[in-house]
Amino acid sequence: MSWLMIKTRAAYHRIAQRAGLGDVVAIHHDRPGAGTVTAFVIVWLVFSGLTFINPSETALLAIAPTILFAVIGLIIYAMLSGERLIVCQGGVLIGSVAPLLKPYPIRFEQIVVGSVVPISGNIRRFAKHTGLPVMPSVRTAWWSRRGVSLAGPSPAEARRNTALPQRGEHAGRMGLPWLIGTRSSAEQATADIARAAGLAGFSELARATATAAPRALTGDPADNDMLLPGIFTPVGPEPRG
Repeated sequence: MSWLMIKTRAAYHRIAQRAGLGDVVAIHHDRPGAGTVTAFVIVWLVFSGLTFINPSETALLAIAPTILFAVIGLIIYAMLSGERLIVCQGGVLIGSVAPLLKPYPIRFEQIVVGSVVPISGNIRRFAKHTGLPVMPSVRTAWWSRRGVSLAGPSPAEARRNTALPQRGEHAGRMGLPWLIGTRSSAEQATADIARAAGLAGFSELARATATAAPRALTGDPADNDMLLPGIFTPVGPEPRG
């Protein structure tokens, strides 16, 4: 069961090194809250209680389903709680560090300047803004409240470490949407990104990120330019040339 253990900072460092992003600067997670954990416990108690309606002849067989339900619950929790925003010297890692999964590496040069913004509320309205289906670059769950939005490469481009392409003759520097939830304040997460980008020599990105004001999503695509700058989406007003 060692693969279910919570990763240490040293493990995150190895992930960042393998991605070519240097040392880890800061780590932000979006683990399930107390309500979700309580729901898991209640479900486990209910299923465990059902096994005692017609108990087996031996004590071992009677408690075996309870143990099995606990193990299944731990596996599900480990998979759900693996989402991370890992700020590194050369970029960010976004995605799950759960067993058998690995986050997406995004280098600072792949991020659209001015697109890194803190979402302080209503983060689950993101889909209404973009009009996009479920996609691997949107890393939020039902318990997510706040987080960070940025525009960057597609997931495939992030894996291949390719430069961000131009999307449309009048689009300028626009990218595909990335969204990650954070339990800590969104402003702290963007401050960490700004600090790391500045130290890496990306002064324009650092300056724009550091001055980005927190915003709550409205769910109205007409607000995309103001709330989700730099993101190329199929809905909302036509980008200005």
